[in-house]
Amino acid sequence: MNQQYIDTLNELLKGEHMAMQVYEKTKGIQEDNQVKEMLNKFAQDHQRHIDLLSQRVKELGGTPQDKTGFPGIMVDVTTTINAIQGPKHLLKQLYDGEDKGIHSYEDRIDELDPVSQYVVKGIMAEDHEHLKYFKARMEEEKQERE
Repeated sequence: MNQQYIDTLNELLKGEHMAMQVYEKTKGIQEDNQVKEMLNKFAQDHQRHIDLLSQRVKELGGTPQDKTGFPGIMVDVTTTINAIQGPKHLLKQLYDGEDKGIHSYEDRIDELDPVSQYVVKGIMAEDHEHLKYFKARMEEEKQERE
């Protein structure tokens, strides 16, 4: 039974590793200091999510996933292109990625044991906060262009 929980947590871990990869890559390219600070904070949040999920996998007797595979490579390429194009493109991609991550958690939460569900709910709450920040920043970008 634990193996199902471990497998589900490891799938979620892949998404967290992709998020970290994106934030680490883009904060070095991004020239907008406000966006750079936001990316840095969110990278720290996702590192904490990785640590929490990895710890839970270990508690269940598993080995935490630490690779993103081919989807991670594709996200890396797209992110670089969007970061170079500027904050508008990058923020949209990051918003969509966070949103997709939340949906992944929502879709899988019923596949987890109660302790893992508790951990995941905390992560989802933090990711919802990220969405609020992205939305506000995207609105600022929009107004600056008008």
